[in-house]
Amino acid sequence: MRCAAAAIAVLVLGTGVLVAQGCGGGDASGGTAGEPGTGQLQITYIPEPGVKPRTATLVCPATDSDDRAACEQIESLSAAFDPVPPGKSCALIYGGPEQIALYGTWAGERVNTKLTRTDGCEMERYESLAPVLLPLVGGPGGG
Repeated sequence: MRCAAAAIAVLVLGTGVLVAQGCGGGDASGGTAGEPGTGQLQITYIPEPGVKPRTATLVCPATDSDDRAACEQIESLSAAFDPVPPGKSCALIYGGPEQIALYGTWAGERVNTKLTRTDGCEMERYESLAPVLLPLVGGPGGG
């Protein structure tokens, strides 16, 4: 299950930035529940503490060609939504303060995750999805 049991997902940074989105029910998935390549994701990019987050919503299947391409890429990378397994050995390297918070549904499953660059395992998750997600929010490599 990719969404915490809580009804509200909250991301709080030490700078006082707060991003909240309700888990909600209903069919806001953008397609048939459980269908691969369908979903609705709220994307929040936080470049560093103290900098205003950038947000976007991606609904798949999409009609816009750029969004359609993003939907297809995310489908092949959706394993990055899952957290790093407890006890996994990860390189102790720090890649930077950037974070991407994802919330919504994908292929009928709830998504509630934060991609960071705090160690080698987290960087792998971040770097697998960042090239697809950052252009959608106007982040580095985006418009």
